[in-house]
Amino acid sequence: MLKRHAEVVIVVIALLSAALISDHTAIAGTNSFSPPLRSRHLEGMKVEDSDGQKAGIVHNLVLDMNTGNLRYMVIGYGGFFGVHVTLKLAPTQLISAATTKSQTLAINATTMQWRNAPAFKYSSLTALAEQDRSGEISRHFQSSAKSAVNRSEVSLSKTGRDRSFDTYPMQLKFASDLIGLRVVNQKREKMGEVVDLLVSFGEPRPAFAIISTGRLFDHQRQYAVPLQTLSLSKNELTWNVDAAALQSAPHFDEAAWEARGGDGRVYGYSTSAD
Repeated sequence: MLKRHAEVVIVVIALLSAALISDHTAIAGTNSFSPPLRSRHLEGMKVEDSDGQKAGIVHNLVLDMNTGNLRYMVIGYGGFFGVHVTLKLAPTQLISAATTKSQTLAINATTMQWRNAPAFKYSSLTALAEQDRSGEISRHFQSSAKSAVNRSEVSLSKTGRDRSFDTYPMQLKFASDLIGLRVVNQKREKMGEVVDLLVSFGEPRPAFAIISTGRLFDHQRQYAVPLQTLSLSKNELTWNVDAAALQSAPHFDEAAWEARGGDGRVYGYSTSAD
């Protein structure tokens, strides 16, 4: 009887082990492709630090129009019903969406590091593009970037210098200011408007703008457009595209996302592409 019981236990353990291996393989296969995140979906999500403590709530994203890169996440904490909230910036290198908690992001910084991080105000966005201010934020989180697990290829500059200044100045904009902007062609004719942004965390990479064309061509369509191909002027974006490119635009898929707009192509987009 004892022998039979032992055999049953061994079989159960074997089945559980096989299931765990299968789950791990499935997860590994899924994680080989990091799907884009929609800016609208990120707003209001919780953020936890590396100590498992709540760091705050996502308030906004900061993007560089010259490269299309997502540079920072604006996180707010404290306050009461949105009043007297303290805002801080988290470099995109330190943020991860790979958490086990629903609607929760992670920042690779300890509770103490996050509490001591420089405060941020919306009115200081222009100053953020300056090397000294950007370097201050980089230096503060330097130790966090060095301790990132399995992300050795993603690090902040050792000296705190923002490498983006080596080749170009940054033109920073909040995601909330881009969404809803009118999009025109070179003749100033309305093409549509930005309805959302597709971004990812880790190493700064170009984002896509989702543009809805309204009733263009007698039916509403949406396109995923590399953000860096749009020119910002006052309160509108100029989109240098012709009708033929829109009509023949391929569907936005994994390959298009991995290419990150390197070829400047326009893609047809649908909500099922998320």
